[in-house]
Amino acid sequence: MRFANEYQVTLKSNQIIRTFLERYVPTSYLRMRNVPVCEWQDTDTVLCVKTVCQCYATNCLQVGNSCRIPDDSILNMLKVPTENHNASIFDRFFHQISFILRKDAKVSYPDVSEKVLSADRVKTAIKTSVMEDLKGQDIKESGIIAAQVTHKQRAVHVLHQMRSCISSFLLKIAAWVMYKLLGKMLDGIEVRRDQIETLKKVAEENVPMIYLPLHRSHLDYILVTFILFMNDLRAPLVAAGNNLMIPFFGALLRGLGAFFIKRKLDPQNGQRDYVYRAVLHTYMEESLKAGHSLEFFIEGGRSRTGKAVLPKAGLLSIVVDTLMSGGIRDAYIVPIAMSYEKLLDGNFVSEQLGRPKEMESFSSAIQGIWRTLHSNYGTVRVDFCQPFSLKDFLLAAEYSYNSPVRTLQPCLLPQNQCFFNHNMKSRRRSEYGTEIVSEDHRQLIKDCADYVVYTSFSAYSVMSTNALAFLFLTKHRKASFIGASFDHLVNSMDWIREEIVKRNKTISYFGDSAEMIKRATKLLGKKLISLDAIKMDWYSNNNKKTVYYKPSVNLPDVLELQYYANSVVPVFLLESIIVNAIYSLLPEESKKNADDGNDYVLRKDILKYSLELSSILQYEFIFSPPGTGICTVLNATIDDLLGNSLLHIKKSDVNKNGSLILNGSLILNDSKIDDFFAYGNHAELQQEIKLNLDDGNNTVQFLQCVLSPFIESYSLVAGVLYKLIDSEMEETQLLQDIKSLGLKKVHLGQIFHEEALGLDTLKNGLKLFESWKILNVRTRNSQKIYSLQSYYNDISKVEDVVNRIGKYKK
Repeated sequence: MRFANEYQVTLKSNQIIRTFLERYVPTSYLRMRNVPVCEWQDTDTVLCVKTVCQCYATNCLQVGNSCRIPDDSILNMLKVPTENHNASIFDRFFHQISFILRKDAKVSYPDVSEKVLSADRVKTAIKTSVMEDLKGQDIKESGIIAAQVTHKQRAVHVLHQMRSCISSFLLKIAAWVMYKLLGKMLDGIEVRRDQIETLKKVAEENVPMIYLPLHRSHLDYILVTFILFMNDLRAPLVAAGNNLMIPFFGALLRGLGAFFIKRKLDPQNGQRDYVYRAVLHTYMEESLKAGHSLEFFIEGGRSRTGKAVLPKAGLLSIVVDTLMSGGIRDAYIVPIAMSYEKLLDGNFVSEQLGRPKEMESFSSAIQGIWRTLHSNYGTVRVDFCQPFSLKDFLLAAEYSYNSPVRTLQPCLLPQNQCFFNHNMKSRRRSEYGTEIVSEDHRQLIKDCADYVVYTSFSAYSVMSTNALAFLFLTKHRKASFIGASFDHLVNSMDWIREEIVKRNKTISYFGDSAEMIKRATKLLGKKLISLDAIKMDWYSNNNKKTVYYKPSVNLPDVLELQYYANSVVPVFLLESIIVNAIYSLLPEESKKNADDGNDYVLRKDILKYSLELSSILQYEFIFSPPGTGICTVLNATIDDLLGNSLLHIKKSDVNKNGSLILNGSLILNDSKIDDFFAYGNHAELQQEIKLNLDDGNNTVQFLQCVLSPFIESYSLVAGVLYKLIDSEMEETQLLQDIKSLGLKKVHLGQIFHEEALGLDTLKNGLKLFESWKILNVRTRNSQKIYSLQSYYNDISKVEDVVNRIGKYKK
């Protein structure tokens, strides 16, 4: 992997950066990655900050990202230790209850309600709300007093509805119930032993732990708490949507640590709800000061597509504000990847088809629990990534901002004092808090949130259902017509498992591929994968039949299959970007016969088109962690593809700059890497490269089709822009028109992937064109109204946009 060397900072005996590197980026690790390192001295030391940040990010992935794990290192949380030597009769016969009752109850969960209501922030918010209510009226003292009483009562009510009532006793009862219930529907809850030991070691530092899982299921709320409690770790307070405040279950979740927040903080009339924001901000701040750990879902709601959702950094900003204001001395961030072999919540197909979400209720919860208890949902894998110090991360990020165009400088103050420099010109309010923050501050929080999502999804374990669904929607998509034989599928599963392991990803299955396919087929169900037994030798007396597996690749079932497959897409994401970029550069005749020897393209053009395709898909994926430019990782991916012989470099390219050409692949000297990114290696940019399709190499075609559904979605959205010329349209109607156009193109054979009509991806397409200043968006009666910007309100300009997206379609 290459690292940019764009910005260098001279650090003179800086103890903070020294501690940061020693803790997270061992010198041996940097040398292993071929990154130049200098020994610590008391003289000026020049460090590449972007390299430091990237190595830090990579190092934090190690715990959750090992590809092969011994069986004995995995804990199944549904198996209670049964060592009962010298145990009592009660312990022998009721070992589950005994195990739970013996859990240490010394952890205290202090109530912070009184501190919240007496906080200056809440009092200020009440005064502000009073002034907003009385704006434009004749202000009388009686009116002020009445308004103050109203808002004080509302603050009390908001806090009463929000606060958690976590109880050690209830946690013990819930743990026993979870053993009984989860054991009926799951084969296991897998956690790595070394990850638990790491959490215990970090917990000894007595600073708050911030658990940030990727949100897949309502069970996420309970699983993390269950795992932590059963391993003698403090259970966190969990931010839950107020849609879960349903009878009985809401009270149960509250007792297990949930505090409830509104999905939309402000009323629909656009007025800012100062009291609610102040209570939420203060409640979280005082909870952190009291030593509570927190858990919230940085993606916001549950993923409807199976892939990571771009983060919403509002709640994280409160944690950062508390740290920067000196409220806490530090906090450890713990990204968490939740991997379900079969989703317990059902599927999100109806929502992806545009139907409104069904709200949670007591009856629906009871029905869901009853249905769930009578089904098998396989295994759940929970990966706790390496915890990292939020303070160290923010300080390292501040140094990375020290470029010629920034003025952000670190502010090193004693412990428990503000160490962030707020002296900036551009200032805005934080998303959930009430404080004014700078744009650099906002960007810093966004980088941290992006890093958490990137880290979590990189640590995601590929389950059996993920691998099989991905194979059917890529390599075996044509099997929907004739089916794929079991032997053929086994060979393909062996291949995909090997490819995933090569890319340092975890597969959470240790059996052979044949058993893996049978297990995944059973879990996915006949609705998604059907089996046909066909007698091939119909003319003979042989009764042996061949079983063919046929996936459902038509709406609506394909959306559920895509949900499972999307978990594997990031494994091949960057390679697919490169391959699709090269295909888009080829003339049509070369695409049909790409091995004719005349289809070389320049490396600089590959980079240019890869960057454009990455820009198109910017609302779908995070391509690189903060601190590493996308150009860096794309160049590294090109080198990887060359090294794996999936790309070939033109043999006429002579070794003019000290580079080596071996087996058609370019190998750069280490000294050239930094020079290329610091000054630009123009000779390298002129290299001529082509796809390797020799000897029936199907890997390239496989990599091309990985992103095809997403490209078709964005192309479809672009095609509807014609309807907005000299017109405007509500979002609901616009999405309906996009869907109608998509169904028409499916019927005409112009769209091959019906999952391209999924609602979330179509909405992301609209969001992209808004960010490109193609669409203008305004709000009317809580409904978005779309129109074209004046420059693009022309058929030729819209056609340019359509062609810009369309050139990446197969």
